[in-house]
Amino acid sequence: MSILYGVPVSPFVRKAMLAHAHKNVPYEMLITMPNSDDEEFRQASPTGKIPAYKTDDGVAFADSSVIVAYLERIDATNSLYPDKASDYALALWFEEWADVSLMEAAGALYFQRVIGPTFFKHETDLKRVDEILTELIPKVLTLLESRITEGNWLVGDDLSVADIAVGSCLINLLHADYQIEQSRWPKLYSYNERFIALPIAQEQIATEKGMIAQANS
Repeated sequence: MSILYGVPVSPFVRKAMLAHAHKNVPYEMLITMPNSDDEEFRQASPTGKIPAYKTDDGVAFADSSVIVAYLERIDATNSLYPDKASDYALALWFEEWADVSLMEAAGALYFQRVIGPTFFKHETDLKRVDEILTELIPKVLTLLESRITEGNWLVGDDLSVADIAVGSCLINLLHADYQIEQSRWPKLYSYNERFIALPIAQEQIATEKGMIAQANS
């Protein structure tokens, strides 16, 4: 069975876990912190970043986008990549934008309010939080609002890698007690509600909340 290295509360590990859940691909979760010295983990991730992955035939690599693409190649059911070329490109654009720009904002708030205090005993930097809330987050949420169409999902009629990547970032905001304003971003508000209601998202959120609660106890 394939091995996923990382911790569920990591946003990019979350992305890989959601992809596995959507595609019903079994795997073993090996709890691994970033920069772990574990030899097998380092073979998969020489830089020490998570998530990392080892396939059931022993090939090892890292990066959430690579892991999701690999899953698609081994099992095309419940596809995360649209067939139409233009939709495929758009889904990849959303994934890249979410992994960089949206994560920069949502991940920063998540770190300040949750990950830093809970797992690293860092005090929340209130000045930094104010900057994130007033500058970073409104900018990315406004852009995302402008790209959401009338459909249920970001690209076409089906859930895609675009939704897995964007939704992973939105879960950061949920954990950080950030409420998306319905009056300001109505399409995003509805989209977020749909994504969070997915069984795979509910299961992931419950797993993470349990881990956070245990760390705080």
